[in-house]
Amino acid sequence: MGLGITAGDFTQILNDLKRTVSYSVMSKTIDPMTGDELLTYAAGVDRQVVFFIEENRYLFDKEGLLEVGDAYIQTPPSMGIKRYDKFTIGGQEYIIRNTTERYVNGVYMHDYGICYLTDKP
Repeated sequence: MGLGITAGDFTQILNDLKRTVSYSVMSKTIDPMTGDELLTYAAGVDRQVVFFIEENRYLFDKEGLLEVGDAYIQTPPSMGIKRYDKFTIGGQEYIIRNTTERYVNGVYMHDYGICYLTDKP
């Protein structure tokens, strides 16, 4: 049923369209005094992703409804992106609002992140 498609096929897309971002993984803890969630970020690490802004969204859309953001990233499944992780590219900082696993003919191909600009320049 996979019609010869493998998860490795995303590697060619990544090689053709990759951009380097400084990617920071978020960790969430609970403040023992207040019960509030505390978000902390690891130091940024350079990662290769497919990055595109809203004006270019139509190039990559899949049939169906997707939330609209300021920008989008596509990453290999091994990168493990998640909500509230952030990254910097071109001097602008983005935070990932939602992630979706994307499948092609039933094969888990890549993760798709919907991103928003932060208030930081």
